[in-house]
Amino acid sequence: MELLQLRYFYESAKNENFSKTASMFMVPTTSVSASIKRLEAELGCELFDRTANKIKLNHNGRVLQTALCSVFRDIDGAVEALSRPDEDKQPIKILIRAMRRKTTDLIIEYSRNNTDVSFKTVFNGEEDYESYDVIIDDSTHSYEGFDGIELFNMRLKLKCSSKSELLGKTLTLNELCKQPFVLMDIDSNMSKILERACLRAGFLPNIAVVCDDIECYEKFIASGMGIGIARSNENRELISDLNVMDFNEHYTVNAYYSKKKYFGKVKNFVEFLRSKS
Repeated sequence: MELLQLRYFYESAKNENFSKTASMFMVPTTSVSASIKRLEAELGCELFDRTANKIKLNHNGRVLQTALCSVFRDIDGAVEALSRPDEDKQPIKILIRAMRRKTTDLIIEYSRNNTDVSFKTVFNGEEDYESYDVIIDDSTHSYEGFDGIELFNMRLKLKCSSKSELLGKTLTLNELCKQPFVLMDIDSNMSKILERACLRAGFLPNIAVVCDDIECYEKFIASGMGIGIARSNENRELISDLNVMDFNEHYTVNAYYSKKKYFGKVKNFVEFLRSKS
């Protein structure tokens, strides 16, 4: 069994196509097909179901593909680290578009055990996302050239002042249609979730104030200026959860990482985030 055989199989399994693999490695399609045939003979089982002009990965093939996924990821990462040692000395550049507090806490925790790693964090980043190693953002976004892992998944609640007359009542979202709302930045992910929920209930939220600072946002809610939205486990002394039966929203945030930079310290940091998800 040769590494090249396994690489041919791995790439062919992803596309279920020998021709694409042959083109990638600049060899005849027959060479790829014959190499995989030899691999199957050595393993004593077929890895693809073959028809006239198609191949389809079978159960045996999926087992091998799963095993090779982590193997080749590690190999490719090691090759990148060895071929570009200077890049691995640069700070990890992170664009944080969601969950600023919790992401900051994770960076601090990681740094305690990795004192040789430095970071550059950007909260209001440029559109040139390709310059970043890691992007923390809502799961509805996608970034070309990046893979993602789920980092946070949170139940959301509507929040109000602890002195509000709405507390203790069982409500529907539609019953709040005339209530004022406080938004955390009109374009924020949380605000978009709230607006979508209100629209499904048949109304647009009556916005009393828009704020881009979390402490001020919480003060506005606590003062009774309006209803806000936040994670269900984030009650403050002067802010409480409303019991809104048909508000069942979740907020999922991913850590997106650049595939071409997934080696060395970036890979180590991403794996740390994966362990915390």
